[in-house]
Amino acid sequence: MPAPIRVVVVDDHEVFVDALVVCLADYEDLTVVGTATTLEGGEALLEQGSFDVMVLDLDLAGVDGLPLAVEALQRRPDVGVVIVTGLESGNQIVEAVQGGVRGWVTKTATPDELVEAVRGVAHGETRIPADLLAGVLVSLSRGQRAPLEHVQGIGELTTRELEVLACLAEGMSRTEIGELLHVSPNTVRTHIQSILHKLKVHSALAAVAIARRAGVTGPTVLTG
Repeated sequence: MPAPIRVVVVDDHEVFVDALVVCLADYEDLTVVGTATTLEGGEALLEQGSFDVMVLDLDLAGVDGLPLAVEALQRRPDVGVVIVTGLESGNQIVEAVQGGVRGWVTKTATPDELVEAVRGVAHGETRIPADLLAGVLVSLSRGQRAPLEHVQGIGELTTRELEVLACLAEGMSRTEIGELLHVSPNTVRTHIQSILHKLKVHSALAAVAIARRAGVTGPTVLTG
């Protein structure tokens, strides 16, 4: 059996934290290895560094929690962050995606929805509600958040990387891409990391927005 996914929880409501710890304890593939109720406590968890997924509230007693997510992802791009919030998404979800956040659920979500988000981001997947995701892609594609220099990075991609990017633009998971291109999910992950580096972005969603702006689509790029 694979090692359980190590989760840390950062939320200023102690009752919510305690309830979430009890909830996650019911799942054998998840284990909570740390909790915090303040920004400072969250930063202390970053120093420890032994976790796979951070479940984070955006409002930590009036302090913006998003910089903590960005810092976590800058230190360790392989970790996953799931934002759990009672706030309206607004522009914060666009900023979160730009910073590499791949999970977003509301505090009205069911335990199963939260658990699936945690599992998904732990495996490199994006778990953001479809209605919010559509708005994010529009914002990233239209705004100055995908400048020309990023689009020009498309020209630096190898043929295989273009194929992987095209698959991402079609909404495919790493496993699905691996099956289509006859490579392992780890190889797909390596290609995605190279794509993000060349496009100078921090998340696959930002890369997809650039791909769409540049006209990269599955039927155009895939060779079979």
